[in-house]
Amino acid sequence: MIRHFDIFTGERRLHQQSTLNLLKETRLGIEGAYWLRKLLQSSGKEPATAAIGGIPIGLKAAIEKELNLIKSFGIIPFFVFNGLSVIRKDKPFSTEDSRPTKRAQAWDAYEKGRQEQAFSSWGISNSIHQPDLLYFVFNVLRENDVEFMRAPYSAWGQLVYLERHPKGFIHAIYGGSELLMYDVEKVIVGLDLEKGVYTWLNKKSILNDLAISDEQFLDICILAGFEYCGTFPPLTEYTSFTFKSVHDLIKQFKTGFNAVQSYADHSGVIKQNYMDIFCRTRCAIKYHLVLTDEGRVEPLNADNAPSDIHEFIGYRLPDEIYYYLSKGLMAPQVINTLISGVLIENPPLCNGETQEYRNFLNQLLDLRTQAMGLLTQPLHQFYQSRRVVSLYWFEPSVEHVLIHNVAPSAHEILSTWNVLERGLEDERKAQKTTTIDFAFCLRATATDDQAAKTIMPKNNDKIIDAKEEILANVQWELLQLRDFLTPSHTHTPWGIAFRKALASSKPNSESHQEQLFSALELIRFRYLNGNLYSRSYNGGPTTVRNEEEKKHILLISRTLSLLSAKYKGIPWVAPLSRELLVFNSFIKALNRSLRNLCEMLTLSTFLNGDCWKERGDYLDIALSLPFLQDVNTGLGIIVKTYLEHIITSSVDNDNKVSSAHITDAQNKLEEIFTPCIDVKEDLRNGFLFWDEVVVAVQSLKTTGSISADLASQFLNANQWLSSRRP
Repeated sequence: MIRHFDIFTGERRLHQQSTLNLLKETRLGIEGAYWLRKLLQSSGKEPATAAIGGIPIGLKAAIEKELNLIKSFGIIPFFVFNGLSVIRKDKPFSTEDSRPTKRAQAWDAYEKGRQEQAFSSWGISNSIHQPDLLYFVFNVLRENDVEFMRAPYSAWGQLVYLERHPKGFIHAIYGGSELLMYDVEKVIVGLDLEKGVYTWLNKKSILNDLAISDEQFLDICILAGFEYCGTFPPLTEYTSFTFKSVHDLIKQFKTGFNAVQSYADHSGVIKQNYMDIFCRTRCAIKYHLVLTDEGRVEPLNADNAPSDIHEFIGYRLPDEIYYYLSKGLMAPQVINTLISGVLIENPPLCNGETQEYRNFLNQLLDLRTQAMGLLTQPLHQFYQSRRVVSLYWFEPSVEHVLIHNVAPSAHEILSTWNVLERGLEDERKAQKTTTIDFAFCLRATATDDQAAKTIMPKNNDKIIDAKEEILANVQWELLQLRDFLTPSHTHTPWGIAFRKALASSKPNSESHQEQLFSALELIRFRYLNGNLYSRSYNGGPTTVRNEEEKKHILLISRTLSLLSAKYKGIPWVAPLSRELLVFNSFIKALNRSLRNLCEMLTLSTFLNGDCWKERGDYLDIALSLPFLQDVNTGLGIIVKTYLEHIITSSVDNDNKVSSAHITDAQNKLEEIFTPCIDVKEDLRNGFLFWDEVVVAVQSLKTTGSISADLASQFLNANQWLSSRRP
């Protein structure tokens, strides 16, 4: 938001209001980030998300309610979401991040029994990272037949292009006041769907009220400060900043450039290099890059655009990448890292205070470097040799280099994965399945003879075509990169353990393939265990006195927290666990990295011409790739609560657990976990997953792939659990 602009327009009564019926049959362009932010602050607001992780439980219901209301007025919504970030020259971590402090205060209040204060602090901690929600949102929009796209860069410029286009792709814009910095007549800034009215701003009215030109208005907004640029430093010296103070400055100096130049000796202007920031920001607005209806990426006001756009927007990429981005084939994160040269690691929801989590970030560098290498391999030499580093919040001056330009490249290593439809069809018939997933991929390579049949170098006369071919080859490639398959496509000890665990699953039970993949990775990294980390918190097994039982419960609850419970769509109003939130941070960091690797494997397939590029199922491919959504701590808390109740209720029976204790503990869960649809079924599903993990651990123990101590933790916990589960 433009700083204090809403206050100013409110005071000057510049907001206008009209009935939503006037927008009937209007194709309304909606700024996705602005709309989602407002939704998360109103009907989709769930403070507990900052305490349990994952996606807000009621988000889908909130989105669908909003879409139905919009459509009830005859409005045709078209959402535009942000793409790549505009290049920033400010130093990472140069501004204070208040979110960890607010989260820590929330947990402190919660642990002291002040729940209202805790949830208030979580609610204002701004802990939901919008990009983490977007594929979930895309899926909901698609299910509701709502059109959307991702802009090459900011949605603002793309929305303006779509409205100004002679073909009139959209008829009006709903979004933030920043849109007024562009060449627009008016912007809808508020939708009250319950009352049936909308609020809008007319740019000409604002200019007349301020008695300034369009160019001066742009300068005022930049100097006031918004997402791309901080407030002009001399203005922050006043005790109370106002939008009018910026207006007065421009009236005095006529232009923003003159105003900044006149304060060239100001310490804040020098320290921030504000003149450079101001000029870059101004150009980034006036000549913003947009995706045209012809599939090209071009600047707004192209006739007057300078030749050095890369200096203020970012280094140019092939139009092909922008096109795939617009269709949702991949998310922008890895590409953003390449363009900026920096992967910024902010503190997770648990604040990342354990040494184990900080060590884990270093261990993830290999995985993240593989993703970066897959992106740069088919690009220009400039990108292949570009220096990319990762910076962590707890040591912001230490650079961790991602050495992504290596030989042989990941693409070369994986060059034998080009299994085509005929091979897939034969295997699907043999397996009696139509689903392409990890289980299918592992069964298809179970023997040496089967593995040999999948070795298929690229044939330019017959390349990958169908979506199923892409999904199968990407998952095989992922399994090889993560050491479940060998270069000859046979199974490693980890692949054998994975296959055995999947084979042990009960018929007609829920699939746990992705969760098993994650569990095996976290076992391999030695973070899925029953040991306390370097810093422990409340929310571990608190009512249990026996240290061995505490370890069992911690291991079981961590394992089951890889799985999601099924929710009614109402906010979480059940116990919380900071200890499990710490483990959830490991899960999220791992799964996000695995997701990025899947996306870059897919993008590499397209950029290298290994598959047909012209198609209509880009989003379908993306939504079918694994590791799509984050999980919360819900099921871990459920099983922890269940086992603790079993222990406390059996104390009077010499710690012998009866069927009555088990029934009573299950009934207690239904009283406590009201947001769950069927908490007993969630628990049963969780224990089935536990059984599969134990099978994998037994296999890894046999092959000597994990330590005897770690294997014993699982096997001893499993024996202890056997008399305490339903």
